This record gives sequence, structure tokens and C-alpha cells, in this order.
Amino acid sequence: MNFYKQAADILDRLGKKEGSIKGLTLGNAEVTDKKRMYAVICETLKHNTTLSLVLQESKLLVLEKKLTRSLALLLLHDLLMQSRGIQASDAWPMKQAVMRHKARLKAEFVKAKIKVGAKKDGLIEGEEELLLPRYVRVNLLMKTPQQVIDAFIADGWTFLPEPPSPPAPPPANTFHRDEHLDFMLVFPPKSDLHLHPLYVSGVLILQDKASCFPAAILAPPKNAYVIDGCAAPGNKTSQLAMGMGNGGKIIACDLDLRRLNILKRLTTKAGCTNITALNTSFLTLDTTTPDNSKVSHILLDPSCSGSGIINRLDHLVDAYAEEQEQATILETTTTGGAAERAAAEEKKKERLLSLGEFQVECVSKAMTFPNVRKISYSTCSIYAEENEHVVTTLLKKHWPTWKLTPRSKVLPTWHRRGYPSEVCDIPGLVSTDEDRAKIADCVVRAVPGGPDGDLMNGFFVACFERVGKNSLPGLSPVWKGPSIGGIKRAHEEADEADDTTTEAATEGSSPAKKKKKNKKKKKKKNTVDEAGDSASAAGRGVGGEGDEVEGDEASGDDE
Repeated sequence: MNFYKQAADILDRLGKKEGSIKGLTLGNAEVTDKKRMYAVICETLKHNTTLSLVLQESKLLVLEKKLTRSLALLLLHDLLMQSRGIQASDAWPMKQAVMRHKARLKAEFVKAKIKVGAKKDGLIEGEEELLLPRYVRVNLLMKTPQQVIDAFIADGWTFLPEPPSPPAPPPANTFHRDEHLDFMLVFPPKSDLHLHPLYVSGVLILQDKASCFPAAILAPPKNAYVIDGCAAPGNKTSQLAMGMGNGGKIIACDLDLRRLNILKRLTTKAGCTNITALNTSFLTLDTTTPDNSKVSHILLDPSCSGSGIINRLDHLVDAYAEEQEQATILETTTTGGAAERAAAEEKKKERLLSLGEFQVECVSKAMTFPNVRKISYSTCSIYAEENEHVVTTLLKKHWPTWKLTPRSKVLPTWHRRGYPSEVCDIPGLVSTDEDRAKIADCVVRAVPGGPDGDLMNGFFVACFERVGKNSLPGLSPVWKGPSIGGIKRAHEEADEADDTTTEAATEGSSPAKKKKKNKKKKKKKNTVDEAGDSASAAGRGVGGEGDEVEGDEASGDDE
């Protein structure tokens, strides 16, 4: 088969999400020149924004009706961005169809680069900043960060005691420890560590810094029962296991069996022994089973737009699939007018709205687990529709039973927080700019790229915790006076859940002990609720009772 036709077929399959880039190129027995195929597919996807604009403005598909969109993009890439041009016979009709418009296409290419802010070779500004540091998580189940640092120094690397200032990727052949996550090391861009013995053995895990935030914020104690609701491919799952020292139990759910098998392989390689992988949807889990009723912490990183990811191949595929769908609207008309563009934009808004509704459904499901105390919600999206809007929708639905964990427990030293302007009003809780600022300060954002970004992928994390009687004011429901009645009801429900847990744990106790316990419960019911509120106001911790212990257990010395 003609190389370009085969490449176009692969692009079409990627657009339909019928496989991965590596699977359809490097893992495809029908592809003879695998490296070339992989390279041309990746490069065409990377430059898709600019090439698509050239295609649209030149009306090439209207003028040359035998050309398909995928084939045209590939041929444009080689014509406009490769010094050797299109590598095919001059007699091939598809090459002739493109070459007939060579002058026009080159002129449109220049305009497209200006229009999208391209700086060189059609690469748009957001794409040019793909040279992010190589982030490496040290697997504390196997070695300490200091042991790994010593090993790299022995290999000839130079260890920097402090990160570069102002923030920048480390220079060649140097590395440093991350200033926010003790278990993370930072290497120069494009550092290839795939063959390093420490990576092969599972000591090093290649994971973007932002991707480590959710598990670090959730920080379940060592004996906890935890659910990773959208787990594959498993980096966050293995990070949870690492933080728990392989204690307790982690239930990892994912509907995609192929990706779940990757999770099993990667977590086994990382030495994780407390993970049970389930090929199922988190939304269908029975909250009353013995294991699920013990769950106290849930990590949710549900499907999102992926708009914050700038250096991962699967995001290139997602962006291509979305743009291909929108381009159909624009390119099936000869007008290219405002109505068609508005329709494409409206479709994008509808998709974000749909994703937001799904994300709210996931977190709301998590909140139904009877003994769950803490939930982390994260996306790799830059859009408020999937971030602040989801958080405020959840607070509208579930406050005062649930609240946001305050900044003091959510990466307090991280500088970038949520956007107050995107926080919606919540009756009885959020109505002023000061209220919006308080909500925004509880969540974490990372801006993709650099130098104005955070030198990582775009990310968002919020942490919810169930309200208990020992919660302090601040972002707890007692922040707003008129809802004291609702707070009392929430406290009573939390107390009942705690009592249920205690009863389950003491099933084997003697009748005398049970009788004594029942007396205590009866006395507890007759206690005035204000006493619990007074205790919380005395400074016993922002989270529910027991959260301080969780923090101590989870934050030991990495070394």
C-alpha cells in the first residue's frame, strides 16, 4: 500500500479512536517502515491546528474532491514542513492534486502561522513549549530519594541543591529535587530514562508533576480502604499504594480492560501488593458490600477534555478527533461563514457541559459511600466548566454535609489556586467576592507549559471532606450563620456513620462491653450540639475528627 494512503488510514482510525498511535504504527504488522510512520503521524498531529487552517482557508478539499481530509493533512505537512517535500512519485494523482495549488498553499501557510501565533515551522505557541522538564517519581516502596540521587551522581549527573531561579527546566546533565513534592526528581527535557536500571526495576516512575497532586492531597492513612475510581493506566494508583506503604486496600476501577491490564502490569512492576483491579464502572459499584462500606478515601480523575495536556500522545489524538469532527461542519460548506463557526463552537460548549455533568455524577456517587471521609477530584483541563463550575455545583448539591478541604491541607505552598471569577453563587454559602476568593483558595490549578505557565501539564484538584462535629469554621458550613440547623443535621448523620463503623469493628466484643457502649451512645444523643461546635472552635483541626492522625501517618520523612 502507498505509504501516504496507509498513514491516512491510520489517521482516520485514530480519529475514530480505534487504537493508539503506537499500536497502529510501531505495533502494526502491516506497516513496514514503522519509525517513519510513527514520526509522520506524530508530527502531523502536533501541527494539526496550523495545517487544518491552511486546509480550510485554501479550500483544497473543495477544489480537489478526490483528496480526503487525512491524506491532505499528511501531504500538506510534508510539502510545507519537510525540506524533502512529498516523498512520492510525481505521477501520483494525489500528489499532483496538491502540487497544483503549491503557491496558494504556501501563502496560506504564512497567514496561518501569523493567525495562530506560530513562531517557527507552523508550530503554534502552545505546541512550541513542549520542552517541559522530565519529572520522575521515586518509588518509596523500593528506595529513598537520597539513594536515587546518589545513584545518579555516581552515573555522572550533577545534583543541584536548589531548583533554577526563576523557574526553568534544569540544564543538561543536571537534576534537582522538586520543591513541592519530596519524592519527585526533576531532569532536563527529553531525558530518556526508559533503559535506566532504576526505571526498568520499578524504582523510577515517569509521571508528570501535576499528575502527582491528587494522591498527595488525598493522603490516605496506611490502613485505609481506598477507591481509585478512574484508575488506568495506574500511576496515581501506585502513588497511593506508595503513600500507604502497601497497607490497607486499594480498589482500582476502570471500564477499559486494555488499560486496566496496563495498570496491573505497571503496579506489579512498582511492587504494589494492596491493589485489587476491577474491570467495571465506578458508577455501578455497590456501596454496601463489606469492602466498599469500609472505604474512607476516594480518588477521582474522571474523563475530561484533556485541554491541559501538552506533551502526551493520547491528547494529540483526542484533539485531532475533536477538530476533525468540527472541521466537517466547516468544510462541507463553501461559505465558511459565521453560522458554521458558531455551530462548531456551540458543539464544543455542549461537550464541556456534558463532561461537567458526568464529573458531578462521579463525585456525587463517591459521596454516597457510607464511611467515606475524603474525596479528591481532579482533571487535566483548563476549562472552568470542568473545574470551578463542577466544584460549585457539588457544593450546591451536597453542602452542608460536605465541604472543601482548606488550603492548609491542599498543597499550601503551591502558589496557583482557583479562579474566583469562575466560582458561582451558592445560596447561604457564596454571595460575595470574599466568599468566592475563599472557595478558589481551597483548590489547586496548574497552568500548562512555560515560561508563564508552571512547567507541567495543566491540572486542577479539589478535595472534599465530610463534615463532622469537630470541624472548624472557615470553609466549613458554620462559615454562614443561618445554616446552623443544617449543620446540626449533617453532624448527626456523620456521628451515626462513625457509630456504625465502630459497631462493625466491635462485633466480636462481649455483651457487657456492648451494653456499656449503648449507654454511651444514649448519653451522646442527649448532649447539646453546641458543645461539639464549641470544641471545634477551640482549635482542634480543620478536618473531621481523625484527619489530623491521617495527616501524620501519611506525611512521614521520605528518606
